Amino acid sequence: MRFVEVLQTCWLTTLFGALLCICGSILLVWNEGRAIRILLSLDEALSDAFTVRADSPYEKQYEGRLVHLNGPMITGEPLTEPDYNIQVQAVKLKRRVQMYQWVEETVENRFGESVATVETDERTYFYNREWRDELIDSRSFYIRHGHHNPTAFPLDSTVHTSEHVYVGPYELGDAAKNRFQNFQEVTSDTRPEDPSVKLHSGLYYHSNDIWNPEVGDIRIQFAYAGLEGSYVTVVGKLEQGRIVPYESTHARKVLLLELGEHNLHDIFRMEHHQQRLVTWGVRFVGWVMLFFSSICCATIMEHLVRQHRLLRIFSPDATFTVKNNVTFSLSVALVIVSIAWIVHRPWLGGGLLVAAMSPFLYCARGVMGNYQRVD
Repeated sequence: MRFVEVLQTCWLTTLFGALLCICGSILLVWNEGRAIRILLSLDEALSDAFTVRADSPYEKQYEGRLVHLNGPMITGEPLTEPDYNIQVQAVKLKRRVQMYQWVEETVENRFGESVATVETDERTYFYNREWRDELIDSRSFYIRHGHHNPTAFPLDSTVHTSEHVYVGPYELGDAAKNRFQNFQEVTSDTRPEDPSVKLHSGLYYHSNDIWNPEVGDIRIQFAYAGLEGSYVTVVGKLEQGRIVPYESTHARKVLLLELGEHNLHDIFRMEHHQQRLVTWGVRFVGWVMLFFSSICCATIMEHLVRQHRLLRIFSPDATFTVKNNVTFSLSVALVIVSIAWIVHRPWLGGGLLVAAMSPFLYCARGVMGNYQRVD
């Protein structure tokens, strides 16, 4: 059977597999390039960083340099929500607003008695009322009568950020303050002055009856991040008394911030660990794409192996089972990774390349041994 004839029988799956292979390869190449730039940038930053003390006066000789410091945070004016008697000394105060709205759900039912019967589609629509963060447009509902939502939120969700945050004499820049994303709920027993606002379990309800809310009622939850007095460790460039991201020579910005007290090497070790988790996660996604690509292209690859003696040396059984697909996709992924690393870490890249080729070299060794015994 000729190649063109085989391709005609499986061109769609082969095309899809080829696209998966291209996308997976591009993803792996991008990920390895990103990982290498981050590694080199962190190494450069570690070698350039100086440790300064938060309990000492401002040291101007480190202006424009990369500094590492730890200490308790000091915020300026408290963040407030006066309508709800909320006042927090923190880096951020988040206001989350939810509205009670109609929500449409659909269930699609398919009915068909035989191949000759025309299959019809019917949908069942259900309408429930739920608390939602986003506005639901009821104008798109299938049944609009009796299911009307407000056209806008009376109050928006927002995040208030403290204007000035200091660690000792050094101020955190906007990028550093944005790193505070671990919010904790504000718990307060102080009720708002407005009697129409009801407080229950940390939520502020604009509702006549919190147990039987009506469409259009809202409830508000407050949370803070970066409480004043918390110890933080930060690494960044000192610029006019503020800690800002450090631009490395590898076009990557370095700004590290962790809660607690950590020495210079520990905080870089933590950042390396986090970046490794991200890198391996993307590697897994890229390998999965290559694995499904090999499954989609199995028919055409089996044909090529059967038709070419050189390919049969590296794949003697000429069948792409799940085991063979796993081996093949892993080898391709390792080749891509090794090429990216071989310039910066020759021993690592070379080892990965040998590992990628080892299954095929093992098969070739066995086949060549059989040929020699036959001769």
